[in-house]
Amino acid sequence: MSKQKINRFVGSIGAFIGILVFVAYIPQIIANLQGEKAQPFQPLFAAAFCLIWVIYGWTKEPKKDWILIIPNATGVILGGLTFITSL
Repeated sequence: MSKQKINRFVGSIGAFIGILVFVAYIPQIIANLQGEKAQPFQPLFAAAFCLIWVIYGWTKEPKKDWILIIPNATGVILGGLTFITSL
């Protein structure tokens, strides 16, 4: 197996795990909407951190780095929703 294939395989696993990390916010969003508010700062900082990685992956040359963009875009969306619903 070539280094490029190993890199893509490991990157894909990392991207999948990254998505799962942010999908874990969904129960908190539901709880927030039901009135059980949680602290808003951790998901806010997670969303901001993910936004930086999305920008980096989007501007990477010679081509966009989708393995970075997809899970971190998920983090921006779900982290942002968690923050907003916890206010």
